[in-house]
Amino acid sequence: MKKQIIGVGILLSFISGWASAEDSPKEACQNAAELYADNDVTGALEEAKWCVTLLEQEKQQSVNRVFPDTLMGFQGAEIEHQSAMGFSSTVRDYNQGDQTITVTLSGGSAMGGAMNAFAALAQYGGGTKTRIQKRSATINNSDGQVQVMVSLKSGGLLMFEAYDITQTKVVDFAKAFPVEKLDDSQQ
Repeated sequence: MKKQIIGVGILLSFISGWASAEDSPKEACQNAAELYADNDVTGALEEAKWCVTLLEQEKQQSVNRVFPDTLMGFQGAEIEHQSAMGFSSTVRDYNQGDQTITVTLSGGSAMGGAMNAFAALAQYGGGTKTRIQKRSATINNSDGQVQVMVSLKSGGLLMFEAYDITQTKVVDFAKAFPVEKLDDSQQ
């Protein structure tokens, strides 16, 4: 019985080690290079795609760690991710009683320039201009909806949006949010 338990333990160790190697961007990228060197272009391409997927997952996890679980008495809900055609967004609602502030990080390597253009348009459009953690921001407040749009140095856009919450409270929330740290995690 003891030998069976030890055997199962060794097998599980081997499997978990194999799985972690399979899920390592470093290993996947090295495997892609080796396959290419062996003239297996199809295999190298597949492995390179897996490498990119793993790198994107690592980057997303680093972004997730920056979104605080609680801020100014607001409790963070589940973090949601959407990604398509090089554009990505990360969304998290923060709730306090019946009040919700939605924080949306938008960007992506292919869309960085477009996001900068959109942010610039927002800066020149209506709304109040301000600075939040050394970044340009625009505040729009109409019909009970407050939006604070912060242009990130990394090319993304960070938006704070709420209904029926005072502009002061939403702006204070944006100022308390780790904007600079989040921006740095994008570069």
